[in-house]
Amino acid sequence: MAALLTMQMAFSSRGASGADELAATSFPFKVSNWTGDDFTAGHKLRIGEVPAIPSAPERKVDIVIVGGGVSGLTAAHRLKDHDFLLLEQYDSTGGHARGGSFRGIDYSWGSAYTSTVDGISGELFSELKIVPVELPPERNSWYWQQKFCTAEGAAANGQLQSQYQRLLKEVAPVLQTVRKEKEGELSPKFTELDTTVFASALKDYSPEFIGLIDSYCRSSFCGGITQISTLAGYLLLEDLLTPSYVFKGGNPAIAKALTSSVEKTGKGRMVTGSFVWKVEMTDTGASVIYSTADGACHRVDCKHVIVATSPMVAARQLVHVDNMLRAQLMMFKFGAYLVANCLMKKKAFDGSYDCFIGEPSSFTDIIVAETPYMVAKEYKPDMGSVLTVYQPYVPGSAGRGLLLAGDRMAFAKQLSEDLEKLILNLTPSLEELVLTRWGHALAVVSPGYFGRLAKMKLLGDKLSFAHSSLAGGPYVEAAIKGGTDAAANAMRMLR
Repeated sequence: MAALLTMQMAFSSRGASGADELAATSFPFKVSNWTGDDFTAGHKLRIGEVPAIPSAPERKVDIVIVGGGVSGLTAAHRLKDHDFLLLEQYDSTGGHARGGSFRGIDYSWGSAYTSTVDGISGELFSELKIVPVELPPERNSWYWQQKFCTAEGAAANGQLQSQYQRLLKEVAPVLQTVRKEKEGELSPKFTELDTTVFASALKDYSPEFIGLIDSYCRSSFCGGITQISTLAGYLLLEDLLTPSYVFKGGNPAIAKALTSSVEKTGKGRMVTGSFVWKVEMTDTGASVIYSTADGACHRVDCKHVIVATSPMVAARQLVHVDNMLRAQLMMFKFGAYLVANCLMKKKAFDGSYDCFIGEPSSFTDIIVAETPYMVAKEYKPDMGSVLTVYQPYVPGSAGRGLLLAGDRMAFAKQLSEDLEKLILNLTPSLEELVLTRWGHALAVVSPGYFGRLAKMKLLGDKLSFAHSSLAGGPYVEAAIKGGTDAAANAMRMLR
């Protein structure tokens, strides 16, 4: 935390000025323009600065899908035989599952892997004809006592290994109980885990180990052990007990395959560069008002609307809905993220796929994007390397304000200096630093989160919610489930 506070003070003392651009000349690598979130339209919506709205619809469809992330795309894929219109704010679809490419290595700006190839997710991957690689057991490493090591093998530090194994042994039987829960029903044990803070379950562990687990939680949930529920912490630790799977390029591979599937169903069914200002619920369905990149404002009427935007945005977009529902949507808290992709001419780091780091580092983990290419034996040395660095900011921190200020050069300087302390000779290999900002990236799975989901009657006769935050948590499996369930509900109501 001390490093984070120092970083915040350094950034707050500088503005996004010409001095920042001048500083770029002192870097031996290129710093890209921002990718990720653009806050402009969202902040206008927040303060009610809405453009002139057409009074009459110019089009009618059966279903409008608001948001083109993985959840919205999954809903569109399931509804490809129906009359729908998908509206996406950015020029490309995918939401947090977007990314880039470097020397044949595709990489992610946001979410990178999945924890399952079974059930709903497995069915979708099979339909899309995309196959992830299973990561080896030593896929994770931890920065422990000045070095990266796995917690499973003999090479691990004895203290790390013993505490790691003890924690997983405590988690396993609890998860067996939790997984027996019927969906929507909360037993006393489930409720207890959902209403207590995760820190209360971490007794008699060393401060260094607790710091690593806290960093692990912040990386996944934008919330540390004092902010997420025990249930959320245990469900997250389940990832350490089960295999992980990754596509070449990370989760953007899922978004690209879904986008291709939707595009094949015909033109005009997906409008990118469109921002939704209002979703007015009516007696016969909904009227959706959105603007396009040319500044024009449009209205389209539908019988059913699927909202795949985050709860805090949906609460501002929805008109003529129950105030209790709106209040519940506003109760969700979201953290912010800085993601840095280090595009490197040659490999300078031989870590595991996901490498977790505790304090005093300002970032929480590093993903090695070429790993799936290496597992598939398709990697060549001339492809170089891409390291994806995650730096989350918990709600209430100065993170979102720093990202909004947009001082890329200050971020680039701090990140490169911090990375050099962990990875020797990183800078000479670094060709470009791609910086991505997510202002409302992940829902913090705080105490009471799952209870709130169970109580909210989100699926109505004219409205469905698909966002991952409202389908179990901030991960791609929840986005796929949310989109699948919303599509099924829309079809059921249209029948």
